[in-house]
Amino acid sequence: MITSLLSRFALTLVAASIATASIATAAIAAAVQFPNAAQPQLAATSDDRVWLAFGRGQEIYVARSTDQGATFGEPVRVAALPSLMLGRRRGPRIAAHGDRVTITVMAGELLAFHSKDAGKTWAGPAVVNDVPRSAREGLHGFAAAPDGRLFATWLDLRDIPGARTQLFGAESADGGATWSANRLVYRAPAGQTVCECCHPSALFNARGDLTVMWRNGVDNARDMWSATRPVGTAEFGSAAKLGGGTWLLKACPMDGGAIFCDGDRAASVWQRDGSVYFCAESQPEQLLGKGTQPVALTTAQRRVAVWQQGADLVVATPGDSAPPRVLARGARFPTLMAIPGTNRVLVAYERVADVVVAPLDAPLTTP
Repeated sequence: MITSLLSRFALTLVAASIATASIATAAIAAAVQFPNAAQPQLAATSDDRVWLAFGRGQEIYVARSTDQGATFGEPVRVAALPSLMLGRRRGPRIAAHGDRVTITVMAGELLAFHSKDAGKTWAGPAVVNDVPRSAREGLHGFAAAPDGRLFATWLDLRDIPGARTQLFGAESADGGATWSANRLVYRAPAGQTVCECCHPSALFNARGDLTVMWRNGVDNARDMWSATRPVGTAEFGSAAKLGGGTWLLKACPMDGGAIFCDGDRAASVWQRDGSVYFCAESQPEQLLGKGTQPVALTTAQRRVAVWQQGADLVVATPGDSAPPRVLARGARFPTLMAIPGTNRVLVAYERVADVVVAPLDAPLTTP
């Protein structure tokens, strides 16, 4: 049975004509498809290698490419986890530095698996949260510094008087084999809470400054906040709200947005009340369009944002007035990765029961 299932992961390049709508063929020239997979995440190094992490049922897999994501080898099973949390941004995160590759995943606890041979073999897990079951909400962010240090942050439910959902973090200096004591990143005022079901994000810039972003829930204002820890310091600075508007909502939108480097600054994309916004550091927000689940990045030559709009994925250029264009029909939960040292961008997403990885190099067509 397992052999039969694994054989289905033999990868073939699928022409974009597989898409049911012709508009998607203009956006994606060729794609690699992974059957029966969910919640993809990408990592890349400057020597053209790309890693894709995804979940399938109760298992975590990693596939490696040596040609900038044009083709992938047979996925390697990292672990089978009976309590694996998978869906709506609950899923693996991945980082790579040289031949060291690290995956973090939620399965009752926040677990880390590490590879010293570029993902061929795996060790672990190491438990990242040092209070049992405190990470049980299952939502986390993960980032790698330029020198290979790792940082994980998560929604934490440890029992602290007067606290509800909080944001904690931990670091690893050995590729994820061991982790530091947990440290508080942010706690809402007494009686208030971080938004309970939106994933946080973490990002190192080229200097090594670390920024964390999350959705708050203070007085039911479901707004995005961030805090930065400058390189060489141990504590995060004061938290600050992002954007100019406020979203009053007595529920969790289950949508944490994304942060990315825009030059040496942190920029962000996020949803508020059904609309997607882009916000550069210390700049006013910019409306990108209707939608949810946005991700974005910047290369030396361009900015790219992708998000869900209804049943489809759309793409746009933050800072440009051009309207968003359809990227893929019937797709959801996108993630982006820029190949270091190039202008090549990969997008991965779920479509039906599969994961698709494709370049964002082809021309796009306005619907």
